[in-house]
Amino acid sequence: MYFPDDLRLAEESLKKAENEFLSGTDGIAETLLGTLSTGTFSSDAQKAREKMQNLDESRYVKWSRWVKKYEFSASFWKDEGYPSIDTTTHQASNPDWYSKRTGTTTFVKDLMVHRNISIPTIDGQQQGAPTPLGKPSNRWLLDFVALSSLRLSFKKHWENLVRDIVMKRARTNLVLVAERLGLTIHEVLDIARKVRDLDDRVIEYDVSDSSKNLTYICRKPDSTLTPLVDIPS
Repeated sequence: MYFPDDLRLAEESLKKAENEFLSGTDGIAETLLGTLSTGTFSSDAQKAREKMQNLDESRYVKWSRWVKKYEFSASFWKDEGYPSIDTTTHQASNPDWYSKRTGTTTFVKDLMVHRNISIPTIDGQQQGAPTPLGKPSNRWLLDFVALSSLRLSFKKHWENLVRDIVMKRARTNLVLVAERLGLTIHEVLDIARKVRDLDDRVIEYDVSDSSKNLTYICRKPDSTLTPLVDIPS
């Protein structure tokens, strides 16, 4: 099957899992990972499982900073598949192209409303020892980190598809890239700006030469690249 179609189908399954998660269902990650583990995204499923096994609950619930209240901390996430959210305003911090495309900002806002926070210690006491890796008191975090890992993997797949196309040739028509991958031109522009080398140029509009509009100029193209999905040369 065409890889972008495979990717979209996997994203649809992930979206359904996110909806189940918000409904309060636990253990949904294992079902999803079981489905993905034997196909195109098996390595992504394995990464997600490793995230679950090595989950450090203190990254997400700041148990040592609160006297009477424990909060799910979304403002310190790094390299996550979901956007950072300010826990006070519930506003996303600079949502990227993927978050806008998939609506994951809304998912995180809903998560903070639909899930309760338990004290993240072994005995449930404020001064108790923190929970060990992979065994959080907030069991739903296991599902969360797995879903987040998959979102990050899928985002990187889209970005790699665009990067390999534009790095292969000196000049790339980004409209053709958008059409080939089934993305919007604004999404492709955002991805191109993110993945570009410092010497390259992403031209959205050129007042002096309209033929350069919506193009990627690569200063050192690599003709040996074999993109998983490519546009006509």
